[in-house]
Amino acid sequence: MEQGKIVKSVAGFYDVKSFTDHKIYRVRGSGKLRLLDMKPIVGDNVEFEKGELIHRILGRQNFFIRPKIANVDQAIVVMSLVEPEFSSLLVDKFLIIIENKNVKPIIVLTKKDLTSASKINFYKEQGYQVFEINYATNEGFEGLREIFRHKTSFFVGQTGVGKTTLINHLANTTFETQAISKALNRGKHTTREVSLIDFNGGEIIDTPGFSSIEFDLTINELPTAFKAFREASVFCKYRTCKHYLENVSDCKVKQLVEQGTIKQERYDNYISFLKRLIDPKF
Repeated sequence: MEQGKIVKSVAGFYDVKSFTDHKIYRVRGSGKLRLLDMKPIVGDNVEFEKGELIHRILGRQNFFIRPKIANVDQAIVVMSLVEPEFSSLLVDKFLIIIENKNVKPIIVLTKKDLTSASKINFYKEQGYQVFEINYATNEGFEGLREIFRHKTSFFVGQTGVGKTTLINHLANTTFETQAISKALNRGKHTTREVSLIDFNGGEIIDTPGFSSIEFDLTINELPTAFKAFREASVFCKYRTCKHYLENVSDCKVKQLVEQGTIKQERYDNYISFLKRLIDPKF
């Protein structure tokens, strides 16, 4: 029995890269997995027979429902400062989902060449790794390519923010990455299948057709989904604190908002998410 990682899922077949010989084998899921209602997804580490079946899915570090991917190290949240207009609510939606999975988010702000506005300090002050890039002057890219080394990453951001442009810019330097430049060129790339692509010593999960990720948090998960909220919640008076209707004296999150440690804008976005879970009509 071999062990490997699923690098592509195609109509019930799976391309698995062997940990032993690093070759790719196309296999199917076993009947046992189907009986257990366990479906392998891209990023899964599995036990398999070459050219035959996947027999076992090894433990997942994390997984996302949409896009269906597993064992992610980091998520690159790409947002434009303009065109489309910057939305902190959308950024926080992505961040709260990502952080709830214990995946590291990295924020890349694009189209700096089109505006004098800046959001880099706003997110750096909250402890995030942030890049604000300007293609016209080639500024803001320092260290960006290196974040992918030895990491499995995926990109998320609404349509038009420049995800493809960013990858193509990063991929123009080495022969190894030209495949990514071509694969992520949405004008020519028609496949809807999720796949893993080698990039700069790590892997990028190509998720064509996805500009968002599924908001699958429950009302009980939400209060501790943001990393900063999770760390503060330990000091709330009540374990079930929702950081909403509780008194400030009982809620550490509210105290940090008053102190400015947690941004008021972030807290307002959180309350917006909470109200939608309480009543979807919000």
